[in-house]
Amino acid sequence: MPTQYEKGGRAILWTTLLLTALVLGFALGGGGVYYYLHENETATPSATEPEPAAELDKVVALGRIEPKGGTLSLGVPTPDRIRRILVKEGQDVKKDQPLAVLDSEVMRKLEKHQAEIQLHVAKKRRQAVEANGKAKIHVEEVRRDQIKQLEPIELRTLRSKIALLKAQQANAEVNYKRYLAAGDTVADQDKEKQELVLRQVQAELTAEENHKEKLHESTALDLKVADAQLDAARAELEHSLSTISLNLLETQVDQADERLKETQIHAPSKGKVLRILVHEGELVRAQPIIQMANVDKMIVLVEVYETDIERVRVGQSATITSHIFEESKKKPLTGKVVWIASSVGKAEVVPLDPRAAVDNRVVDVKVELDQPARVAKLIGHQVRVTIHTGSNAGPR
Repeated sequence: MPTQYEKGGRAILWTTLLLTALVLGFALGGGGVYYYLHENETATPSATEPEPAAELDKVVALGRIEPKGGTLSLGVPTPDRIRRILVKEGQDVKKDQPLAVLDSEVMRKLEKHQAEIQLHVAKKRRQAVEANGKAKIHVEEVRRDQIKQLEPIELRTLRSKIALLKAQQANAEVNYKRYLAAGDTVADQDKEKQELVLRQVQAELTAEENHKEKLHESTALDLKVADAQLDAARAELEHSLSTISLNLLETQVDQADERLKETQIHAPSKGKVLRILVHEGELVRAQPIIQMANVDKMIVLVEVYETDIERVRVGQSATITSHIFEESKKKPLTGKVVWIASSVGKAEVVPLDPRAAVDNRVVDVKVELDQPARVAKLIGHQVRVTIHTGSNAGPR
């Protein structure tokens, strides 16, 4: 067993080591605090820190590179499956260029073909119905014209016959009166024959005059009947044509064509494919499939401190810098302020320096770039923007 002397020696040794560790800990902690405070005081202000009040000729802030027209996310309105992807990331595309084809394309083509067949059959049927109806109308028109043309001919015939009968009647009356004037020199039998001839002529004359009156009345009635039959034929044709609605079938063809177009994703404008978010054969719902943007015009969305925004004007020039820009070898990236927001919000561009404040209140400012091709592949990249607020300040 250790002696009392050995136990005391060990206690002194542990106490000495503990005190030494505490001293070293305090020394290292104090050095770290001093170094942090010293560096924080001497470090160059980051882009998120306010500019000194003396530097009134510029405003420095952070921003991110974006297409002027924004980034477009293309998708489908209804669930479907990706059949083919026709483009690659980074590819330049034209307006209305197909980007992807959906699995429902085959079914939509069949639906459109069926609608076109129905329209074709309806057109043929309508042509046949129209031809038949026009033929009936023509028959009724001919019949009506026949009635109108035959009446004058029959009237002339009747007038001639009536004139002849009237002459025969006058002659028969003269002969009959002569027989009566002859007295007993003419046999009664001859007188009776002559009287019969006169009555026969008078009866025929009366019959022809009645026939003439009947012809006039029947012609008017036949014309009314013919007009009614003509109207009926026209109404029948109109009704038959109304049962074959080409407008409805044409609308169905248009609808089928629009549904077929929905099976292809087309570029809404000229631009560049940024990202393809799905794979061929993948089932998609209400989600983005392809992201694209027009990179011909690029901007920087700058977040300017609300305390500095009063010095920013539309038309002011700006210089854009970044750690990936080789400014010593290239012309500086420049731009111009084209838009200033009218509201204040919370900063969304997070500074890279962990010591910088992140709860600042900012106003969005758009700077259109003079050399958009240089940053066409840097969408979303964070940059430092210096807006020159000196003599070139323009109206807001």
